[in-house]
Amino acid sequence: MGKASTVTSWLCCPCRCLFCGVLSCFLSVLACVLLTAGLVVLVLYLLFRPHIIHATAVSADLTNFTLTPRTWILRYNLSLALQLRNPNKRIAIHYHDVAAEAYYEGQRFAHADLPDFFQDTGESSPLNTAFLGHGSLVGGVAAAGFRREAAEGARFSIDVKLGAHMKLKLWVFRVPGPKPKIDCPLRLKRRNATAGAAGPPPEFRPTECRVWF
Repeated sequence: MGKASTVTSWLCCPCRCLFCGVLSCFLSVLACVLLTAGLVVLVLYLLFRPHIIHATAVSADLTNFTLTPRTWILRYNLSLALQLRNPNKRIAIHYHDVAAEAYYEGQRFAHADLPDFFQDTGESSPLNTAFLGHGSLVGGVAAAGFRREAAEGARFSIDVKLGAHMKLKLWVFRVPGPKPKIDCPLRLKRRNATAGAAGPPPEFRPTECRVWF
């Protein structure tokens, strides 16, 4: 019994040593790769000092925002002007597949595609979008929220969200960048129907938008 156990242990020992050697080698290579990648990322960060873009809603005009009773059809005419700033001193940005969506009470009611554009280092770019049309609100909660805000001065809580793809220009190199998401929570007063579209829009205070990746 003792001899059999000794023979079995002796036969398994080379396998264990081989496995431990391969595992140790793999872990060493993995540690070197991770360390090298971390150093490269640190050097690139210190070299380019990337900063997140800034977005501000500078003006908005809610010409029409009405809800048909019982059918809950929402008719809208909204124009929004954004100012997008690239604070980076060494990174230029090319935006493509830019799209904007408007939400009310958590429901998307409008979509608009925007043109591609290029933004140089330290540059600010205007970004204008417009939503015009009609759609339906689902559920009584959204309709109740609309009636409440309409009765409280016709000032509505509308979220405008933008998304895009980025290509970053680092010196002469262009590399894929992150996909930014911009969220602009707005409180917009609807135009007075008696004033007409020719009159001045209601006062709007510039609003900082949230930006993340």
